[in-house]
Amino acid sequence: MEMLFCSTVVGLPFLVPPMVLTGELFKAWHSCYEHPYVYGVLVFEAAATFVGQVSVLSLVALFGAATTAMITTARKAVTLLLSYILFTKPLTEQHGSGLILIAMGLILKMVPAHNAPGYGQKSDMTLKQVKLHPKGQKSVDLEEKRPLV
Repeated sequence: MEMLFCSTVVGLPFLVPPMVLTGELFKAWHSCYEHPYVYGVLVFEAAATFVGQVSVLSLVALFGAATTAMITTARKAVTLLLSYILFTKPLTEQHGSGLILIAMGLILKMVPAHNAPGYGQKSDMTLKQVKLHPKGQKSVDLEEKRPLV
């Protein structure tokens, strides 16, 4: 949450002054006043953006950057393919070869490297450490208690 807030606060001084100087801010404000449904659209878009950003940041926290990059790339490829199916756009050879390359890259990334050193061995970083308290209750190490985002 802090990251989303800070990225917005950092960008705000770079966006607002040019909009005020060019008059775009006042034109937009007046247009929204004339068409009140725009407020609903803006709220919905802001909520959807927030959910999307929190989802991506949660994926990074849970599974790492590489897995998140694969997921977002696969989502883009599926979205592109669905847009060609639903809206009957012509699929050229370049589009097809791009989709094939993306699919091959994702499949190759998912296949484990059997000849990699240490294959099949679990590192100490991936194992969960559980400690027993005097009362017999289990408590998970600090890594499990850290916030997701």
